[in-house]
Amino acid sequence: MSKQALISQKEPRESGYRVAQVEPDDQTFEVGAPLFWTSCADNVVQDQFWYNPQTQTIEPNPPYIPSAEENKQTAIGLLSETDWTTIPDVADPAISNPYLTNQQAYFDYRNIVRGYTINPVAGDINWPVQPTPIWSNT
Repeated sequence: MSKQALISQKEPRESGYRVAQVEPDDQTFEVGAPLFWTSCADNVVQDQFWYNPQTQTIEPNPPYIPSAEENKQTAIGLLSETDWTTIPDVADPAISNPYLTNQQAYFDYRNIVRGYTINPVAGDINWPVQPTPIWSNT
């Protein structure tokens, strides 16, 4: 079955316009400017593709690339989630029962993540996996 993509010229995307809706050929409806319908492939999904007016084609959105600031904020959030592991008492069996036995794994994890707060980089980051707490009773 053929499909039609509804293009919204009021919503710029990349160097073209948003694919606002996708419908089978027999389910389109009249629209006024600046909207228009155009044929599209079966795999086209609204908001995951954009219309290129120069080539009059529908293309997939490029992959999202996080900015250095976004990665820095992600790192800050990851550190915040594990702040509790830096409290000395949490891993001291003389004070806490139960106590955290793998505090060093958290120190190592946090050291890697902290590097992205100090020297943030743009792009996809292969974030380290947060350790799972291992508790023991005295």
